[in-house]
Amino acid sequence: MAKENKVLSIGIVGGGRGGLEMLKIFAESEQARVVFLVDRDPKAVAVVAAKELQIPTPDDLVATLQQYRTDFIIEATGSPKVLELVQQNHREGTEILSSQAALMFFNVVQESRRKLNCSIFGKISQIGEEITGSTTAVKRALSAITQVAFNLEMLSINAAIEAARAGTHGRSFAVVAEEVKATAGQAKNLLGSIEEVNNNNIVMSGELEELLEQLH
Repeated sequence: MAKENKVLSIGIVGGGRGGLEMLKIFAESEQARVVFLVDRDPKAVAVVAAKELQIPTPDDLVATLQQYRTDFIIEATGSPKVLELVQQNHREGTEILSSQAALMFFNVVQESRRKLNCSIFGKISQIGEEITGSTTAVKRALSAITQVAFNLEMLSINAAIEAARAGTHGRSFAVVAEEVKATAGQAKNLLGSIEEVNNNNIVMSGELEELLEQLH
């Protein structure tokens, strides 16, 4: 059996914007789990966000460092004194990531996301253009088929009238008229199916535009 990847445990020190950005990154990860976010201010943005995610938010740094065993601790305050406290009180086997290293990590992740978004944006834009082009072409085809169906229907009506005038001699003509009428009906059904597909394309095109807006 393949060995399962270990889920890394993360502790975040700092409830400000830096701590919040780190929390966002790891909250979405399947490879790492935030086990605590510590800050003295219960109203700090990252503390509030962590509480919503049901992540413990203690306010005593030293006690927290001694209580929790984590693979990594991210110091996100930027304070040399706080970093020093973390270095002095962390448990053995825990790696410390300073605010500068965390910022570098954040910037790399953001750059990677931007490149990925740009790539996805380009591909979705191309698909959207193709769908728009196909929709326009289908509309033109629908217009032509509609005219053909109308012409067939009028032809069947005229044929039926002529068959009625001809009486018994027009029976074969009446059969043809019925076949033409049936063909016109089939054309109408086909029109409905094509129009439904085209409408679905329009809906998809709108959804793609919404996705593109989210990627900006």
